[in-house]
Amino acid sequence: MKNKNILLFFFLAAILPLIFPVSSDAAGNVNTIKTKTYIKNAASAKTPQHYLKKADISADALKNIRLFSKVYTLIEKNYVKNENSKKLIYGAIEGMVATLDPHTYFLTKSEFRQMKEETTGEFVGIGIKISSRNNHIVIISPIDGTPAYKAGIKSGDIIEKINGISTFKMGIMKAVKLLQGKPGTKVNLLIMRKGFKKPKTFIIERKRILLKSVKYMVMPDHIGYVRISSFQAHTNSQLLNALSILNKKEHGLKGLIIDLRNNPGGLLNQAVKVCSDFISKGVIVYTKGRIKSQDETYYALQQHLQPDYPIAVLVNAGTASAAEITSGSLQAHKRAVVIGTKTFGKGSVQTVYHLPEGTGMGLTTAFYFLPNHVSIQNTGVTPNFIVHSSKDFIFVKPLPKLREIDLRHHFKNPESLKIKKEIKQNALPVYFKKDNQLKFAYELLKSWNTLKNY
Repeated sequence: MKNKNILLFFFLAAILPLIFPVSSDAAGNVNTIKTKTYIKNAASAKTPQHYLKKADISADALKNIRLFSKVYTLIEKNYVKNENSKKLIYGAIEGMVATLDPHTYFLTKSEFRQMKEETTGEFVGIGIKISSRNNHIVIISPIDGTPAYKAGIKSGDIIEKINGISTFKMGIMKAVKLLQGKPGTKVNLLIMRKGFKKPKTFIIERKRILLKSVKYMVMPDHIGYVRISSFQAHTNSQLLNALSILNKKEHGLKGLIIDLRNNPGGLLNQAVKVCSDFISKGVIVYTKGRIKSQDETYYALQQHLQPDYPIAVLVNAGTASAAEITSGSLQAHKRAVVIGTKTFGKGSVQTVYHLPEGTGMGLTTAFYFLPNHVSIQNTGVTPNFIVHSSKDFIFVKPLPKLREIDLRHHFKNPESLKIKKEIKQNALPVYFKKDNQLKFAYELLKSWNTLKNY
């Protein structure tokens, strides 16, 4: 990129809490992230007054800043208790960003450090992705192979208590902090689930988790299967290794299933690399913001291109952000058919700012668009074949399936204001038992020659 100080990420998944590994486990959100650093060292740091004088601040904004300063002074001088100044300022910042979209956030020093660790695919926690819905803390999905997954935690579970503390009307950040802890310690979760007569207690040990984001297996008829659980730093190299093994075992694949269900996203550069393994040329994704510097276009890398065998991509409501870019771009290039249910619908880009004292802030600065100029904000990726599965999110009534459009302060689709057309898909509703989506994808690829003109 032109600015070497900017690193562009596409953070796991779709909802802020997902960003945190532990987050005790909320494992990563997909927010596209550009990183900027302010105040390089204490010696060169200027006073706040200096920045206010230099900043292009309107008279109205300055008036409101003075109001904030007055309120802070009154609390500091007259409040019945002597409150910590950092607590007051951090609370004010968190309140300010909470008025914006659900993917803009402020991170303390420890939270920011954890977020950066998450991109490496290694963190301490129990391995769940969480969000807030109707005053409840809801589990989007457990991460494959983690302590929560092994303990039997399910997508759609409601966390009623964490270590005996009620989570009703609890903020995501507080829930994340309660879930955090050192390796070997345990967290007590009171879980309500559809089918439970009463909440059930799960005691789960926190562990250091090293995520392997790609798993694979050989299916009959020379069809390969790869499961990408998130987009981490080494996802594409793991995928290429898996494809090499599958090709050798089968003496050449005749079809490939890419499973992106419950994939919350991850690093944007990895999504671009994965798409480039199957797309020979052209645009993978591009971003557009309010200011020109936020506009970027990402093209196929023309490296490691795989044979032109048919591909089926599995998605559901837990497929978000970078995973939506991957499925949507492969679909737009007509390189794959998409099977499952409509995806989460997160199409916004976040710039992460490195702030003083090791803190950070993620600010939504742009939207991303697929190669066919479609934004998936709120709408998600519509599968070519709508196949319902028992593995989709099932929330306890009255909670519906959680998607981007359900989040507080969500953005409208940027196209909806000026484009009144819908992308037509040949959507065939199909119903099976057990893993219907995988079964349908396999049968489709096996019969590809007769269905390729569909």
